[in-house]
Amino acid sequence: MSLMNRRSEYSWGKTMLTDLSLIPESREYKLDDAIRINLGFRVIGGLRESFIPDVWTVAWEDNDKMVRLRLEASLRRAGATGGKLATTGKEVRRAKFYWSRDPDLPYRIWPAIIHEDGSAPIVPLNVEDAKSKFLDVVKLFEIPASTLGRGSHKMIGSVAISWGRRSYLEKGSLSGKTPPVEIKID
Repeated sequence: MSLMNRRSEYSWGKTMLTDLSLIPESREYKLDDAIRINLGFRVIGGLRESFIPDVWTVAWEDNDKMVRLRLEASLRRAGATGGKLATTGKEVRRAKFYWSRDPDLPYRIWPAIIHEDGSAPIVPLNVEDAKSKFLDVVKLFEIPASTLGRGSHKMIGSVAISWGRRSYLEKGSLSGKTPPVEIKID
């Protein structure tokens, strides 16, 4: 068997989105305020199960040293004619595997998490921290209240993620929507 075709050796569960939530900082705003809403979700199942040290080591030995998670999140008006209020655009979050010489890390092959905002890579403290930093997402949307106008408004968040084929994982994609949240603008 080819070193680069280990997918048949692994059997991961189905990957799913969970904890999709839209949380406004306040339920009531003035017309000249900025509406701030957090959209959050977690990736669970096969993708999360495959993000473990044994797989990182085998992937690194196969020269398969990076996992990319492509994501897009948007804030929309609820309803049939719900227009897009804000979007993150297409973003990429990466986990790059490297040979660590840090004696405080428990494994020699370790991931550095590179967030989509361009900040410095994050070196997680343990395996659960690595999974959380790579597969748990929170996006902040800020829009002027004047774009919605006075009254009550229902909004939903939508997300779409995808990942590519790796030596240990088939490619896939997921999408989901949050339950509606109502805010009031005076």
